[in-house]
Formats: sequence, C-alpha cells, structure tokens
Amino acid sequence: MRVVASTDYKPRARGRLSTVLFLGGVLGTGCGDPNREPTPGDGCSNTTCEPGAQGQEIIGDRQYNVLQYKYGIDLTSRQASSELVVQPSETIDCLSIPGPASVQNVSWQWGGTSVLQGFNWSNEHLNICSTSDVDGTRGPSIIKSTYTVPEATYDYSQVGFSRRQDFSGGQFTYLLGWVESCDLFGPCDDAADQLTRVSFTVDHPENQLVLCPGVRTTPSNRQTRCDLPANVKAPTYSSFAVASNPNWVETQFLTSPVSVKFYEVPNGRLLPALNRDDVSHFLGWITGQLGALPYGSELRIASGPTDWLGMEHPANIILRDDLPLLRKDYANMTLHTLMHEVVHQWAGNRTTLASKWDFAWKEALADYMTYLYEEQYRGGEAGQTRVYWDRLARGAAYYLQPQDNPAPNYITFVNNVYGSGPMILFLQLEPLIGKDKVLAGIKRFLSSPTARSIDDLRTEMQIASGKDLAPYFNAWVKRSGEPNWPYYEYVESDGWNRANGKLTFKVAQHSDIYYPGYVEVEVSFHNRGDKRIGLAKFELTGQNKEVTVEVPVGDGWEPSGFVVDPNSKFVNSKLMGLTAEPEPIRWRL
Repeated sequence: MRVVASTDYKPRARGRLSTVLFLGGVLGTGCGDPNREPTPGDGCSNTTCEPGAQGQEIIGDRQYNVLQYKYGIDLTSRQASSELVVQPSETIDCLSIPGPASVQNVSWQWGGTSVLQGFNWSNEHLNICSTSDVDGTRGPSIIKSTYTVPEATYDYSQVGFSRRQDFSGGQFTYLLGWVESCDLFGPCDDAADQLTRVSFTVDHPENQLVLCPGVRTTPSNRQTRCDLPANVKAPTYSSFAVASNPNWVETQFLTSPVSVKFYEVPNGRLLPALNRDDVSHFLGWITGQLGALPYGSELRIASGPTDWLGMEHPANIILRDDLPLLRKDYANMTLHTLMHEVVHQWAGNRTTLASKWDFAWKEALADYMTYLYEEQYRGGEAGQTRVYWDRLARGAAYYLQPQDNPAPNYITFVNNVYGSGPMILFLQLEPLIGKDKVLAGIKRFLSSPTARSIDDLRTEMQIASGKDLAPYFNAWVKRSGEPNWPYYEYVESDGWNRANGKLTFKVAQHSDIYYPGYVEVEVSFHNRGDKRIGLAKFELTGQNKEVTVEVPVGDGWEPSGFVVDPNSKFVNSKLMGLTAEPEPIRWRL
C-alpha cells in the first residue's frame, strides 16, 4: 500500500451505521427463552444467555479458525452473502466472531445438520449458539449469513464500499478491506495474522469488468468468480476486495516473464506512463529474488480514483489514476508505486503481519526492494528515493513499533512509517551487517506463507549476519513517545590530524540514548574537486557517543568541510532542536 500523507484521522466504530443491537435467529429467537431477547452484552450457552460467557473480543488463542470465506455480493444492490468454513479448536456450544450489527439469515451447520439455537450481537461481535456441543476434532462447521453492505467509507479513507466517478465519466466501484476491517462486510475474523482461503462470486451488470483476488473466471456475462490457487492462502486485510468500472478496457500489457493485464479507461494516464520493457525487467528481477508470483501466473493492474497511491490485493493491484500528475516525490511516481505494490504480493500478502503493530515491516520491505532495483538498474532514481525517505523520517511522530500507552491512533501511526521504516529496518543495516546479509535476511523472512513480526525480522537478520541486533532494534524501533532522532556533528574543537596517508577526526552523537549505527561523513578539500567518505562507527556493543573517523588522503590534502550523512542514508536530525529542518549543515574550515 502507498498512501498520501494525511493530517488527522478518527478511529472507526464498527457497526456505527446501525443502531440494531439484537438480531433474531433464523426462526426469530435468541438464546434460551424464545420469548425473551438477550440483553446486549449477554453471552450464549446451549440453554441460556449467561452474562460475560461470550460477547467479548477474543484475543490470542481462539476458539476457532476460519478455514475459508466464500463471499458473494451483488454490486448493484450491495446484497452480500457469506459462508464461513469454521474449525473449532475444541468442543464449543457458542462462538463469537467480529461482524456488523445488521447481519441477517444466520445459520450454523455441523455434519450436514443445522445446530443453530440463536444469536445476538454485542461488543461488535456476532455471538451464535448451538443446540448441542460442536466438537472441533470431528471436522469443521459452516456458518452462513446475509448482509446489505452500506455504501460508506471509514476513517477518512476509502475503506468500505464506495462508488466514485472517474475523469472519463465512468463509475468506479470499490469494496475495500484493510487491516482489521474485513468485518465491515459480514462476519469475519479480522485479526491481522490470519491467512485463509478466500473465494468471491460477484454479480454485476452485463459485460462489466470486475476484478477480485486470485484466479478470475466469468461463468456468465453477469457474474465473475475469483478463487485463490489450490493450497494458497491470503490475509483478510488485502483479500476482501472487489473493483469494477464499466469504462475499463482490458489490455494485454505483458506475456513474459508473467502475464500482466491492464484495466484502464480510454485515454487513461497510467499506460502511457509505463514502459513495457521496464516493467518486464523488474518482474524478471523480483521473481528471481523472491520466487514465482504467489497467486497465479496472471497479474492484473487497474486504475481508479483512489485515495491511496496503490493497494495490493492477491493477483491484483489498484493504482491511483492520476499518479503521473502528482508531485514527483519519487523520480518515477508511477513505476515506483507499481513496483512497490508488486513486492507486496510476497511481503504483506503471502507473508503477512503477526499483529497490526507490525505494519511497518511490510511497507518498509516493499519500498526497500523497490529501492534496491532502482539503485542497481535506474541510475539516480534511488538517490531521490532516499531523499524522500529522509524527509519523511525526520517528521515521524512515532517509532516503528510504538510502546505508547495508550496506543497511538492507528491510521495516524501507519502514515508515519514510510520514511523511517525502509531506512531503519534495512538501509541503515547495510553498512552495519552488509548489504548481502540484509538481502539474505529478507529472503529468509519471506520464505514461507505465515504471519511474521518485526521481532521475526530481527531474528532473520541476526541469523544472516551472525550479529546480535537487539541493541539496534531496542534503540531505533521499540520505544514510546515522539522519536528523538540523534544529531551528529563534526567535533570542531578537536580538529583533524593527517598522518601516514590518513585523515582522522571525531564525530559526536547527541541523543537521549545511544543509537548504534554507521553514519557516513563526507570530507571535501581545498583546491580539489574529489571528496572522501568515511564511516562514524557507533558499534552495536558500544556506548561511546564520540568516535574517530578516518579517510584515506594524499600528501598535503587540506580538508575544507565535513558533511554528515550526505547521501540521506541515515535517520538523524540535521540541526538540534529544529522540527522544520534546512539543508544538512556543513562545517566550513
């Protein structure tokens, strides 16, 4: 996902569009006495409603796993149906799952027999009870329901169900889930770490192009189906997605190294901004690094009037349709965003978040891999990427894994990781452990389809490098409060010394704690055009905030200036005490 920086957000209240607090079961009854509605917040047993037994959010070990979601929706009426294949982890008589308040037609089947006694809704959960014990060791059960999806979005974002007119006059329809948001569309375990099977059946106007996750088929000109490939799973944050536009034209953009189809309106802006050879070369490179695309041999790219620059869905990428017109924070906004979203097919989709507070690694990894490609194949574009990261990082309001209590507003937090994330988690580790070790750690980290945390990333980097990175992550990643990034300066009072072909000088770190890391220092010389780069090495095991730097020099070379972090590779304050920072300070001699 790529975002446009926003100013303020409010937390979403699930179910806030409805005031319905109790829903009758399929026969109009709740738990226990069929003539009495349970009080909101009551839980269910197989005979009565017991306060506190259910109706509360299930955190950590769950009573169940959702093995598969079979979701259907009519794009015109917004009528949705869901079928959940649920595997209880033990014998249960009630189950609580996140979901909207106005779910209808709930049923619960086990072993081919209806076992539903009743249900209610409380604490943003659908609580359902069975007529007898459901033994999870004897196979999964099926929970079905229907729901009219509101035409509404949440958190000042496009998450939800929306219809927008694009610049061609077409209507872009978008059902968009996100982290902990799949329960906007029906009963759904919205925990960030859940990888599951998902299939979609979408009814739509005749001959309208519709995209959804996985392998796409069209049983009729009024229906589109999408299924994940066999034995492949996806997270709910990205797989709950349907997009459509009657004005889209399908274009076969590439056939090799993978099939890429483009969906854009006539006279669209994205296709003219992309070079087929560039995209083909990148796809060959990234599949060489991370393996075959995880959701089938076809990748679909579509344009739309979206808030975010791009969004990754399994086998689908939605790009903002005016990307080529935006301010060029990256040298090539359209290509950079596309490459970033492609990387998410592995980083975020195939391997997903262990918790919502691990969000930073997926965005950082996607942009870092994009940067590596730019650095290797696209000349100066990588330099502009670093400069943009550096500017974003210096304004970050939170650390990458904030320990604040109470926790920060989530959407405000995620908008703060796009600069500090790739720099701290990857770029700054290059001189510390070696770029080859960073890439090896990434490949280990993404090697299996599972949920992974920032702690897991640290572990994989440690295995790849043989170094204990806990001091680094404790200083840079896992802290509370507004980041107090270190400030570095040439120690002018100590001057410099030249001897035996080396120039030595000192650099000081000013910070509330000791920040490990290797910082570049550029030295320029009187009457010479060439410069030298040295490293101020603040070691993992060190605590000294003043270190000696040395660079090779020739006889008679007189330094004329020192610049810390000249290439924007290190998160640091450029001047102490300033929020709005000028260009990097230069010490003139």
